[in-house]
Amino acid sequence: MKAYKQWYQRRVRGINLSMTLFSQTSKLLKAEGEKPNAVESAVSQALLDLEANSDLANALRGLYFVGAEEVVIRDDKVAVGIHIPFPQQKVYQKIQPKLVRELEKKLSGKHVIFLAKRRILSKPTRHSRNLSKQKRPRSRTLTAVHDSILDDLVFPAEICGKRKRVKLDGSQLLKVHLEKSAQINTETKVDTFMAVYKKLTGKDVVFEYVEN
Repeated sequence: MKAYKQWYQRRVRGINLSMTLFSQTSKLLKAEGEKPNAVESAVSQALLDLEANSDLANALRGLYFVGAEEVVIRDDKVAVGIHIPFPQQKVYQKIQPKLVRELEKKLSGKHVIFLAKRRILSKPTRHSRNLSKQKRPRSRTLTAVHDSILDDLVFPAEICGKRKRVKLDGSQLLKVHLEKSAQINTETKVDTFMAVYKKLTGKDVVFEYVEN
């Protein structure tokens, strides 16, 4: 078991090594002692099936996820958000369109969203415990992480603009512009994008298609 653990740690270089595979027949990385929920177990099994019996087999070897949850879109629709290690995101994105289609078949038609796991660092203050002189990376700020979540949600479509609207009651609504060419592939998932973003950030967003 020790040799196996060392092997997969080398394969997932850059991932938090305090995490471990839930079992040797799993695609889920969890903190030691944590058990998977029902959604994580279903996603792990679906990925294992695709790794064993599909043309995605080679691409999926060495890829893992770190969590999964269901998001209720409306009474008759549920989506599955799959959190993946940030260092593996670019590898996932090479196969993501096809992988999403195959997973949606295995997960009873639920929409599947891949989201890179990111950490937000709070803004340092004079009273912060962290006395390090190192500047907080912009990619770890709240705004940057929320922007990245939007990019993850709509991939492989690209965001071409954003507008923020402030309502009379002081609440804010973010309008995100997608290229018109992406409409055919994303239009049926817009409600999913909105619900997942709301759950992860607490913010309201709508998506609009615009001509370039």
